[in-house]
Amino acid sequence: MRFLVIGLIVAVLAGVFVVPFAIGYIRGPDASQVRAEADPASVRVLSPLARVATIYGRFLLLYVFVELFVTFSGRGEFANICADTPYSPFSSAGSGAVARLGAVVRPDGTMQVCTAHPSAYQWFLYALVRLPSLVLWGTVLVLVWQLIRRAARGGPFTQQASAFMYLLGLVVLVGTAVAAAISALGADLMDRALLVHPGYPGAGIAVDVLIRAPLEALVPWPALAGAALISLARINLLGVALDEEVKATV
Repeated sequence: MRFLVIGLIVAVLAGVFVVPFAIGYIRGPDASQVRAEADPASVRVLSPLARVATIYGRFLLLYVFVELFVTFSGRGEFANICADTPYSPFSSAGSGAVARLGAVVRPDGTMQVCTAHPSAYQWFLYALVRLPSLVLWGTVLVLVWQLIRRAARGGPFTQQASAFMYLLGLVVLVGTAVAAAISALGADLMDRALLVHPGYPGAGIAVDVLIRAPLEALVPWPALAGAALISLARINLLGVALDEEVKATV
């Protein structure tokens, strides 16, 4: 309990101090100049997005610190690392799942297989399971801050702002699918390493990684949000082009 409290305190301090530092680093040394050149109307329009991005960044860092603490805070040993299996705790197949020596199967909402003494290969697979989603969220937050910075300086109706919005939509769509596929690959390979009878034998892993996991991750919200961002970016570019034509005519 004492270690958990210390870990939470460290995570909170990191969220308070490290995130603002990271935001300042992303904005760069000319952040004060950007604020001086910013359009007040654009800043007011973008302020809700900026606040939400800041909150998400703090919670993301808090989550990372808590996860690291929970993973490495065993009594002289590493805590269990686990991966989801395709088995259900309420099915006959799930009740018959057998773990290899040094591993254990346990129900935790879904049926999981865990090991308390992972090898280097199993740590690598665990990283494949956990890291892709964190990297995706971090990338999205960086792009959101860059979009806010460009739009605050030149207004939201510019080619640069449209390009960042388009890139953000692509990252949400492609990044969500890729992150889900990598995580599924790590979980399936860990199942093969820790279970006597893995849930996806042979070609089943390819189907799970290439079809099931990406579709499950994309539908419904990431696909809708990514497509909306790409469409808005294209609409914005059309508006920019029309505005330039009007200015040229005048």
